[in-house]
Amino acid sequence: MIVKVTLGRWRFTFSMAPIVNIIGVDSTLPDGNHVIMIDFDATTLEKVITEMLKIQSVYHLPTIYISETSKDTGFHAWCFKKVTWHKLVEILAFTKGIDDNYFKYGIYRKHFTLRVSDKCGRKIKHITKLPSPVKEDVTSHELKNWVNYETLADGRESKKYELKITKKT
Repeated sequence: MIVKVTLGRWRFTFSMAPIVNIIGVDSTLPDGNHVIMIDFDATTLEKVITEMLKIQSVYHLPTIYISETSKDTGFHAWCFKKVTWHKLVEILAFTKGIDDNYFKYGIYRKHFTLRVSDKCGRKIKHITKLPSPVKEDVTSHELKNWVNYETLADGRESKKYELKITKKT
């Protein structure tokens, strides 16, 4: 639930929502570079594959691994290529269909985080990989920044209420 109260020129916003604790890993490597990881929501596997093949070709990337995070609509793409922060942002900005909040919060935090644990009974499962002759230069063992974090629980519609109190003139 989100409640917005506007008093004159001030707005107060209160929110209440069920949350779950999950585990994720962020893109930062020990040397300050990043690994490529991408979150797709509300899309199809076919669109993800098409987009990742394009990204793989344009940026000469090694094998890309695709996992399903939500039945038929949510996916993660992993590419074990070491890139600078600026190159990672460029690649993600060029990628069509990525989750807007994933991109926004990643820019804000200066790293991107993908969920690796179950969420509300949804397990992550490997779907496919897009092979490449380009060699990987990062391993999963180099991912050192594991985090516990809270996120909104699935399946809840947020009700919004707004009250405006204005001064009569």
